[in-house]
Amino acid sequence: MLTKWTGIAKKLPSPLYKVLAQSYVDLQFPRHIFIETTANCNLSCEYCPREKRKEDMDFELFKQIIDECSQYGPRSFSLHLFGEPLLYPHILDAISYIKKKQKRNTILLTTNGTLLNKFADELDSLGVDRIIWSFRRNNFNDASIQLLRKRGIIRLLIEETPKEEFERWSKFPRVEIKHLHNYGGQIDTAKWGLKETEEFRYPCYHLWLAPAIRWNGDITICCNDASGVEVSGRYDGGFNLHAYWNSRHLRGIRESHLRGEYKGLC
Repeated sequence: MLTKWTGIAKKLPSPLYKVLAQSYVDLQFPRHIFIETTANCNLSCEYCPREKRKEDMDFELFKQIIDECSQYGPRSFSLHLFGEPLLYPHILDAISYIKKKQKRNTILLTTNGTLLNKFADELDSLGVDRIIWSFRRNNFNDASIQLLRKRGIIRLLIEETPKEEFERWSKFPRVEIKHLHNYGGQIDTAKWGLKETEEFRYPCYHLWLAPAIRWNGDITICCNDASGVEVSGRYDGGFNLHAYWNSRHLRGIRESHLRGEYKGLC
């Protein structure tokens, strides 16, 4: 799975990490695909750049995307962008469809946890590979706690997580501690005391590994594009992931990153 692989690889010496990262790239078709099954969310977090909306991806469109991906061997999928994936009316059918099309496909869900008690048993039985819980206060039942221990990653935001919650959840097997993200400048993180730094940047791995498809079929460069700033086209009969992955537009963005130029959302 992409998240597990990158977590391991980034601990390796830089030259070895570079070789392994490049060997994982598939220029014919992306290895990991973000699919925004729903744009709907039941929370209103101040640090989220997405405006409130309730649209869901048409399930027939979802199946078309998975059908195309299945032609290229096992892939990994994140079924979210800025919505809460457990609000998608077809979420269990979507997970089942991915697993039936290719047994070696892997699935990642990032959730705010508010509906985890309702779905914990089914997510476990369907074989969701990883669940990232972005910490919000929740009263989890035993099934949710066991699911998080077995398949979960606890994501704690430094600026938002109370100290006592850090101490509690840091005891779990897999914990991810992060700063707030500015989403390409769409969020002013200075309000939380964060300062922009002029650090050396490597080209973004999303351009070679992980594009995103928004709820309406728009294909964009990465999961941080809340407003469709970098949309290249809409998924339909004439434009799909393979066409996008080999498009002149995406090649141009890749080349600009290799030159150290980070324009637009980047």
